[in-house]
Amino acid sequence: MKKALAALLSMTMVLGFTGCTGENNEGTVFDTAFSAKDAIKIEDIDWNVTESVMDGERYLSFNYTNNSDYTILDIEMEFTQKSDVTAEQLSVFDELKAEREWTDEEVADIYILGYNRKCAEPGETVSDSPCCINGTYTIVETIEQYEIMEPDMATIAFIGKDGKGYAVYYDFKTQTYGESSQGGQDLQEWSDSEISKLLPKAEAPAINVSSDDEDCFYFYAYGVSRETFEKYVEAVKSNGFTEVGFESSTSYRATNADGIEAHITYTTVEEKMTGCVERE
Repeated sequence: MKKALAALLSMTMVLGFTGCTGENNEGTVFDTAFSAKDAIKIEDIDWNVTESVMDGERYLSFNYTNNSDYTILDIEMEFTQKSDVTAEQLSVFDELKAEREWTDEEVADIYILGYNRKCAEPGETVSDSPCCINGTYTIVETIEQYEIMEPDMATIAFIGKDGKGYAVYYDFKTQTYGESSQGGQDLQEWSDSEISKLLPKAEAPAINVSSDDEDCFYFYAYGVSRETFEKYVEAVKSNGFTEVGFESSTSYRATNADGIEAHITYTTVEEKMTGCVERE
């Protein structure tokens, strides 16, 4: 699944999580009773790409309505250039080509990644998520750049009926489905370490612990509203982190009486909260 799978493994939620239910030759347990590719079909995703504005900047947004029976955690859709694209049509990338000093071959390989990492309950519509060039932080700004593309591959991460996270892939070219070989993944990671106890346990549809040792505890929580983030910050303050180093509408950094620092941040476009507590 190339970059889409890699992004799900490293940037978002379910595929990198641990925990399962049946066993492989290394002792890892997988759920073999549930078929992700039979649970959600591409027709269940009413998606579109529209022009939008965020913070005064124009961009193309990937939006969708979840018409499936499952809570969707993340969707990524890769758009590649149509087979009959001409050199004249590729001129929509001339500004980027000059800025990045790209060759004609590199321009011919440009693709667009549409993604939306906001959790969507059945029947819910989510929007305002920028499309990007080549899976980077370069935002797609014009509809003309999108119009020379066509959908190539989609990745859908969702919560199964067993509460675990699954991923299904759809190939638009061959009209075939696949699913992650990792099976169902635990969506509620946390820790019993001493340092993790300094933070209140986060509540979210999906939580991933990325670092946990005697000096540092780091987690990501997905599907978090701004209200939930604000309540969590207040709970962190109640846990003694009151010596404020920095505070804004999306970030709170403070130390406690022992000089241990907590840092909580919120990313609106992904509805993601990041939390960290560490000793200096």
